[in-house]
Amino acid sequence: MSNLHPFCFGRPMNRRLICSRGFTVIELVVTIVVIGVLAAVVLPRFIGRDSFDARGFHDKAAAIVRLAQKTAVAWRRNVFVCVSATQIAAGTAAGCATPLVNPVSGGNAVEAAPLGVTLSVASFSFDRLGRPSAATTITFTNTIPGDISRQISVAAETGYVTAN
Repeated sequence: MSNLHPFCFGRPMNRRLICSRGFTVIELVVTIVVIGVLAAVVLPRFIGRDSFDARGFHDKAAAIVRLAQKTAVAWRRNVFVCVSATQIAAGTAAGCATPLVNPVSGGNAVEAAPLGVTLSVASFSFDRLGRPSAATTITFTNTIPGDISRQISVAAETGYVTAN
């Protein structure tokens, strides 16, 4: 009789401890529970993109306001920022009838708000020195569950744009 056990991969069999392979039931149950908890917590964050879209829109809106200020300084003329409840735009004429060109996309400097986000209506302009016509705060009201409201502030004298 051989003292090699088939599950010990050619090692001698020990009477007290028999080599085995595989997982215990406890290890399998703990692993399944951990995977279940991760799926319940992490998966909705990746499937529900509404909060990511809202944050992306906020960043793009701040970029449009900054573009308007920099363009006003570069072109030495007034540039207007038009904010409605559903979009933000920058242009060279009052009412943003002639929109600026977005340097990233090549299209118009206009961004539409995603579902669940509304803006406070405010229109203002930057003069050729980059100063706004008035200190302005654009408020993003958010109805997306679990997401926060955001703001873009423009300082009165300097035109400094703060997005928070």
